[in-house]
Amino acid sequence: MSQLIVIFKALFFGFTTGLLSSIPLGPSGIESVKRTVSQGYKQGLLVSLGAISADFAYLLIINAGLSSLLASNKRTESLFWIISGIILSIIGYISIKSHREASSDMKLLKGSKISSMPFLAGFIITFSNPMTPSLWLTLSGTVIRAWYYVSFTAYYIFIFSIIIGMIAWFSLLNYLALKGTKVLKPSHFNATSKLLNYSIIITGLGFIIFGFLNLFHVFRHLGFLKIAF
Repeated sequence: MSQLIVIFKALFFGFTTGLLSSIPLGPSGIESVKRTVSQGYKQGLLVSLGAISADFAYLLIINAGLSSLLASNKRTESLFWIISGIILSIIGYISIKSHREASSDMKLLKGSKISSMPFLAGFIITFSNPMTPSLWLTLSGTVIRAWYYVSFTAYYIFIFSIIIGMIAWFSLLNYLALKGTKVLKPSHFNATSKLLNYSIIITGLGFIIFGFLNLFHVFRHLGFLKIAF
């Protein structure tokens, strides 16, 4: 009976953790909503599933030593932010360009390369987001580790429930986005899609600036930059 209670707790708290960790609308969430608005529910959901796959990949990579690498080398961490920002900005730019080219002909939108790989787009956006390893480093060192000491069964059930919670949230998010597009006028529909695209670019530029600021402080701390104030 006690084992069943532990399993139920692992299911409940894992599912709740998955929901709470997915609610903040990051770049992948913006991209999934944009896809749902412009191309339909299935395309948006595939982006979300790609993002969740990237989250799961980070769980494996963190346990393989990424946490030690980022903690010991701040230059690597700064370059990670810069490269991630460049990738996000490029994805946002390509999305805007594809949208403009397809505005007069929806067939162009359906045939564009970026539209044909929603799962891969979601994976790349999330995997290149520096906030992703930060989130899983925090969870791995606290909540997930706590369940590891309860039992192996509870530990794996907890992780599985996190994934299920994330899938449930993104399914609901894209469903609500789909329902919203049905009441939007064409002009509002296009404006929403453009806003989401520009949000991705702005996020990417923010990552680049933050990365360069971190790199500046690292070099200054090492004595490479001698600036008198």
